[in-house]
Amino acid sequence: MPQEALVLLDLKKGDVVVDATYGQGGHSALIKKALPAGRQAPKVKLITIDADPATGADIVANFGDLDKVLGTQKINKVLFDLGWNMGQLGSGRGFSFLVDEPLDMSYGERPRSGFTAAEILNTWQEKVIADALFGYGEERYARRIARAVVERRALQPFVSTMELVETIKDAVPAGYRRGRLHPATKSFQALRIAVNDELGAIEQGLSGAWHHLAPGGRLVVITFHSIEDRKVKQQFAAWAKAGEGKLVVKKPLIASMAEVKANPPSRSAKMRAIEKI
Repeated sequence: MPQEALVLLDLKKGDVVVDATYGQGGHSALIKKALPAGRQAPKVKLITIDADPATGADIVANFGDLDKVLGTQKINKVLFDLGWNMGQLGSGRGFSFLVDEPLDMSYGERPRSGFTAAEILNTWQEKVIADALFGYGEERYARRIARAVVERRALQPFVSTMELVETIKDAVPAGYRRGRLHPATKSFQALRIAVNDELGAIEQGLSGAWHHLAPGGRLVVITFHSIEDRKVKQQFAAWAKAGEGKLVVKKPLIASMAEVKANPPSRSAKMRAIEKI
């Protein structure tokens, strides 16, 4: 939803703009090049941030540390795209359930949480694993998977993604294995969120952005699953209720049918925006 993001950012000449999730640079490239109407983009100062040093962002940092990263810098526009940097699927860090890789799952050089996916699987108590799989991944078979994980690690510790995938497949019903989603999708999502403290980072990142945002500035966030969207929605509503901001759109924008066809992952995207008063 790149064009919609530009519309909601409403760039003005002289704006200081933060792309807090640089990834492969798609949004930043559009910010530099053109406005939605095709006019030349106004001159803005663009600051790009990403936890992964391989992206080439201006600043290597987790967006949860935005307050510290910006220091005394005032900003006018901030964009958070919480979706996948697809390049990380081939990073060898265990994000994909389709290839055999070490169970790391950290976006940066070190996991923000302090522990890797392998450490979760090999050391956490069964109930805590189940709660994480259900709470972060909304995995309906969280208890069965957690039980299978504990039983398997008693024989041999988890090291690679395929070991986890096979354990999940064995733990869930046959019908679930043949469903539309890969049976490991939600468990991998949950582990990734836990390893990178994604919900904590979102909360801290939004707070940091808001603190540095000048009056009249805008904060735009794109989420890709209900857990993230709920947190963003609640925070935006709190600022609006307190009279600190006003919602730019009442309901989140979603991808068009054409975009979903061209980019299937966008089917779950929701975009929200708020302007600081």
